[in-house]
Amino acid sequence: MGRKSQSKQSQKKNSGKENNKLIHNRKELNVLIDKLLKLTSIFQAACNVTKSWEHHLEISEILRQITNIELGYSSKNKRSPRQANVQNYLKWLRENGAEFDGVDIAEFEGYEWGLKTVKAFNEGSLILTVPAKVMMTEKNAQESELSEFIKVDPLLQNMPNITLALVLLLEKSSQDSFWKPYIDMLPEKYATVLYFSNEELSALKPSPVFESALKLYRSIARQYAYFCNKIHTLNIPVMKKLQEIFTFDNYRWAVSTVMTRQNNIQLGNSDVTAFIPLWDMCNHEHGKITTDFNKEQDRGECYALRDFKEGEQIFIFYGSRSNADLFLHNGFVYPNNRHDSLSLTLGVSSSDPLRETRLALLTKLGLSGVTHYNLYQGENPVSPELLAFIRIFNMNQEELAKWSGSSLPSDLVSFDPTSTAAVGNTLERRSHSYLLTRCKLIRAAYNKDKEEIEPDNLHRKNVKLLKECEVQILDSAIEYLARVLKDLAEE
Repeated sequence: MGRKSQSKQSQKKNSGKENNKLIHNRKELNVLIDKLLKLTSIFQAACNVTKSWEHHLEISEILRQITNIELGYSSKNKRSPRQANVQNYLKWLRENGAEFDGVDIAEFEGYEWGLKTVKAFNEGSLILTVPAKVMMTEKNAQESELSEFIKVDPLLQNMPNITLALVLLLEKSSQDSFWKPYIDMLPEKYATVLYFSNEELSALKPSPVFESALKLYRSIARQYAYFCNKIHTLNIPVMKKLQEIFTFDNYRWAVSTVMTRQNNIQLGNSDVTAFIPLWDMCNHEHGKITTDFNKEQDRGECYALRDFKEGEQIFIFYGSRSNADLFLHNGFVYPNNRHDSLSLTLGVSSSDPLRETRLALLTKLGLSGVTHYNLYQGENPVSPELLAFIRIFNMNQEELAKWSGSSLPSDLVSFDPTSTAAVGNTLERRSHSYLLTRCKLIRAAYNKDKEEIEPDNLHRKNVKLLKECEVQILDSAIEYLARVLKDLAEE
């Protein structure tokens, strides 16, 4: 009896120590989350790249400390390898009305998982259909236990992608979830910048995507801190569940799942954000949009982008998106992307004596507040908006007065010969010379990449490929601008 009593006392003592440790960790975590929320709420628009990077390092250090604490008290559901879940997933899809005769799931070198044909498909033929009932949408969130939280939280009301991330986390934690076979087939981690180390992020420089990546990382860190505070302060039943599963590691996984897989479809009379099982395993290839939602049959339909032979991987077209967009939100880069572009940060200096006149003219053209202009892949890399900016930026006082007097100076955004004549040869030379010099300076910043060692992981390979595509755009733009200036000199 004495030994049993001593054993019980020892168990109580150990239990008390564990509880004290959890309480201490929770307090420490709360302090760090408050710091993170304050730090990520600082407005960074006026900061330069160096300041943004220093700011990011502070954020990542706090998140490192938070993650270490969360690993100590959060429990993780062990998952079997994706390969082991394939047959159960396909069975679930068939039982719920999905049709995909002639299609299988397979691994492909350089792509991980995708869809494979087991018979030939002609271009335009129906490959697969996915009923709405198996799609996880923001409407499911509004009808779930998360609904009370959505009603009182403005962020969830205005950002359906975040709502979808939270409902995904809840469903992932439930062994009885209707979507468990789908969730079991999702990757454990992604190639998005949320999974990049600081060294991998730094390797993005001098790409303009570097700043975009820091901004995205900061935004997700702020959302995490915001929801942590909400989850531990609001008296709503679902918060108890979220407290047990809401960690930074889990949140970035859910957010990355949404970024890489979300689609907008029309259910009823409204557009909704949704996960579309099976269809979202198709990888990207240039072409045309060949997917649609059939309202009458309440299902998504995917048609063949081109002829597919038996045993080939099935591709779909993700839309006209730049590599910067694909890299940030999908975690890959598409070589020879005919829809690619490079963002240039341009603006009128606050010390420019003609600043207000220039800004007023830009406003007339709908370019008020625009600070990023695109160079495109292709024969004419200069966008109409960029053309208007370089013209207005290089106008003298007399030229500004002339164009400011025009009710709608549309010639400034036009490449038409009559518009070019209206702008005048002298201004055209100044404008294109300015842009050529700017492109050469930006291009020179990429030269140091030649000395870098060969990338040893997917993140670094994507960074290298992204910057190679950006260099191609810059080289093409430099050649184009040189030709324009040569033609102007001969006139």
